[in-house]
Formats: sequence, structure tokens, C-alpha cells
Amino acid sequence: MNIISVLTTDHRNVDDLFKRFEKAAADDTAELGRVRDLILEQLAIHAEIEEQTLYPALREAATDDVLEALEEHHAVKAILAELEKMPPNAERFRAKMQVVIENVRHHVEEEEGDGGLFEVARQTLKTPELEAMAEQAEQLRKVGPTRPHPFASDQPPFNVILGLPMAVLDRAVSTARKVVEKTLLRKAS
Repeated sequence: MNIISVLTTDHRNVDDLFKRFEKAAADDTAELGRVRDLILEQLAIHAEIEEQTLYPALREAATDDVLEALEEHHAVKAILAELEKMPPNAERFRAKMQVVIENVRHHVEEEEGDGGLFEVARQTLKTPELEAMAEQAEQLRKVGPTRPHPFASDQPPFNVILGLPMAVLDRAVSTARKVVEKTLLRKAS
């Protein structure tokens, strides 16, 4: 397995979540909230993986494309941070998520398409490098941030230094939310 296949799998998994969100009824706020939380988590982890593995390795070979990808990440993280605080029945909730979906789908097309970052990676990086990045990605998946942090650095070494403390906090918040949700569900039944 190499980093390109790991990231491509992530892209498909996130798009499946997008489709689930798009199919959810507007009044099914519980489902919309659950899917939003899954999207937040998956995109936060995915962005961290790209920002710590692939993008630094391609910085010289595809500077402009890497910088654009980082800006796309930043824009999506900013909207996701707003969505995280927004109730699913808020007037602009679906509209904001639709902007995220459109931006991420565009980002994926650019990465996976002809001349995209994945093609550049195949041409400029050796197989052992791509495989090592896949292993690093699996480690980051276990310990990386699970919430969007639009104001955190996306550049080495600062993203690496800040990643672990943010991840610990993120996972604590996620656990607390799950406990509260289960408690509320028990009380409702």
C-alpha cells in the first residue's frame, strides 16, 4: 500500500459521507448532526495526513499546486469550524455543508486528475517513499487531530509539533460529546 492509495480511499469514504448528508431529510437533525461530525473527523484526519506526508514531499516539484491545496484545506477547515458550532437545523447549515462538499470534490479532482498532485507524486517519488508515507498516514490516523483547526499551522515543523496536543484535546471533546449524546438518548427513551 502507498500514500496515493490511502488518500484515494479516504476520498471515496468522505464522498460516501457527502452522499449520505445529501440524502438526509432536512428535518432529520440527528442524522445531519451525526454525518456532520463524521465528515469533520474524516476531513481533519485526511488533511493532517496530506499536510504531514505528501505535501512536504512535493513542495519543490509542485510548489504552486501544493500551496493551492493548502489554501483549499484552510478554506474548508474554516467552514467546518463554523459548522461544528452550528445546530443542524440552523438556516445556513445545509448551505455551508454544500460549500464544503463542492470545495472538497474540486480539491479531489485536482489531486487525482491528469497533472494533479498524485500524478506528480508517482513521477517524482520512489515506491519506498510512497509506502513509508502510507505507514506514517496510518500512525497519524491514530493520533492526529479529529476536528478542524483553521488557524493552526499547516507547515512543518509546526503542524507536527502542534498536532499531538490538538489531537488529545479533540479526542477528549469527541468522547465527551458521545457520552452526552448517549445520556440524552437514554433519557429520551
